[in-house]
Amino acid sequence: MKFTKMHGNGNDFIIIDEFNKVLVPEERKAEFSKWICNRNFAVGADGVIFVQASEIADARARFFNPDGSEARMCGNGIRCFSRFIVEEGYAEMGKLRVETLAGIKELEIIFDGRWWIKVDMGKPEFEASRIPSSIEVWGLKFGFEGLNYILYAVNTGVPHVVTFVDNLDFDIIPIARKIRYSEIFPEGTNVNFARFDGRRFYVRTYERGVESETLSCGTGSVAVVAVAKKLGIAEKAEVLTKGGTLKIEVGERAFMTGSATRIFDAEMRDEV
Repeated sequence: MKFTKMHGNGNDFIIIDEFNKVLVPEERKAEFSKWICNRNFAVGADGVIFVQASEIADARARFFNPDGSEARMCGNGIRCFSRFIVEEGYAEMGKLRVETLAGIKELEIIFDGRWWIKVDMGKPEFEASRIPSSIEVWGLKFGFEGLNYILYAVNTGVPHVVTFVDNLDFDIIPIARKIRYSEIFPEGTNVNFARFDGRRFYVRTYERGVESETLSCGTGSVAVVAVAKKLGIAEKAEVLTKGGTLKIEVGERAFMTGSATRIFDAEMRDEV
């Protein structure tokens, strides 16, 4: 089986091309994703993206997490997906439409020696039923090990919690997992820690499904600026993650611009 390894700001993915032929049966996709994402016994990645044909868009993207769960949307992943389908001839350079579980996403692809993809991420949702959360999570105090974190929840294709901190130099995993698995969020949530210096946001994200921190999260970066806009802090800013920079604009709809890197193309042996 052939596959492609790509990353968006260090958030890495394995691309499986099923545009013309199913390579992994539906009932085995979860198991396959758990196996191939393992960094010690297989290829290793933050997720798997299946490229499929669509009757309502240029192509259909299926995003699977390392725990086998299927995600509705992935901001860094959809940029990688879009570059792939243009390079493989399934879509034209310029504007294109991608079918996801979070609806049709419209993108614009530019190549100026480097690949740039601008994604219409849709309208951020703040209502509890849309996140989903059992209560309204806006300015909610959440205590952990003697400290209070102020939580803001938003859905930017998938559920996110944003909390602003003065310093990002700490172990985010324990508090992130406490929030991620809180009974407040029946489907769990991604958790973002953000610092604003007056010009740009610095963000670290714990991703549901990966169950750890990733180098970058597209929907998480959008979530930070969406919350910041509602708080009157900023509505357009650069977001710096460990893996690189994203440009985010939030009006009635949110837009994310970033790069996508094709690392290598390879083939798995049958014995694996």
